[in-house]
Amino acid sequence: MFALSGATQASWMSRLPPVLEQTQADFVRFGAALLMLGLGTLTAMLLTGAACDRFGSRRVLIFGFAVTLAALPAIALSRSAPALAMTLLVMGLGSGAWDAGMNVQGHAVESRLDKHLMSRFHGWWSVGSMAGAGLGLAAARFAVPLLPHLATVGVLTAVLCALSLRTFGDAKDSRPDESRPHPRWPLRRLLPIGTLIFCGAIVEGAAGDWLAVFLNQERGLSHTGAALGYTLFVSAMAAGRLFAERPHRHAGAPGVVRSGAIAAGLSITLVVFADTGSWAFIGALGWGVGICWVFPAALSAAGNAATSSAVAGMTAVGYSASIFGPLGLGWLAHTTGLGPALLTLLPLALAVALLAPSLATRTPAD
Repeated sequence: MFALSGATQASWMSRLPPVLEQTQADFVRFGAALLMLGLGTLTAMLLTGAACDRFGSRRVLIFGFAVTLAALPAIALSRSAPALAMTLLVMGLGSGAWDAGMNVQGHAVESRLDKHLMSRFHGWWSVGSMAGAGLGLAAARFAVPLLPHLATVGVLTAVLCALSLRTFGDAKDSRPDESRPHPRWPLRRLLPIGTLIFCGAIVEGAAGDWLAVFLNQERGLSHTGAALGYTLFVSAMAAGRLFAERPHRHAGAPGVVRSGAIAAGLSITLVVFADTGSWAFIGALGWGVGICWVFPAALSAAGNAATSSAVAGMTAVGYSASIFGPLGLGWLAHTTGLGPALLTLLPLALAVALLAPSLATRTPAD
């Protein structure tokens, strides 16, 4: 389910340049449309925990992927910024339920097996993103129109989701562990973790929202070249997360996240100032591998700091960045240009590096 979620999102995000062209929107209106995706996602996430408790995570996931896949081909039919905004709002409601349900289910599996699996789960999300972006790259290379491309992705994903859900149980077991006491959230520990995950999510999400558009419109790359840049970003994300165990074991979560944030900041600078596509592609790789560890490491740290409900809370905090990120960067791009707007991500990467010590493993009593 993680992989299919990533593939669905990357499939249409890798085709953002033609979506922007067919809506004939400026950066502000396009950013506002992406804002609706974030609003729908956050709204669904705030309701998903209670829905999982009442109906079971399997039913929540069915709702999530059904709504998401229904909205997917509608993106190709959106010919104006308002139409795209409404479509992305619906997609956000579906993908929010899908994503939060996955994280709740993933935490339940972690608790049941008593081992850290969140990085691996998110790594498979990145693998799916890599596959979806690769499919988008091929569609752009062979000039496949948006509608047949996204409709095909929707049908294939629906079949694979249905097969995956056959192994899910209906038990409503995704609630926090009721065998543990319910202490108050240690806000002194969760506040820096929440700030870190919020800043990191904006840096990560900015690549999905604007990297392909920047390479196409500011660097003059073709739609194929722009899709390739985004594909390299998600490929680096996937590799970094799937092979995170050894770096975490040797350097610990704080060390890995700190060094990754610094690498991401340097890579964003390279993307913005690169005068050739090759250097921009190297920057896209560094951006992806640098920022990939923040989200899963912060979720695990939140779970260690409090109860599993903190994992759901930090998930919502992270995804709330999708509300402010697209709108803020779109407004800055309209007033200063997309390159200077992307440079505003550097202070956020620095904040992640400075807050990395908050991810140190402690007991809930600490």
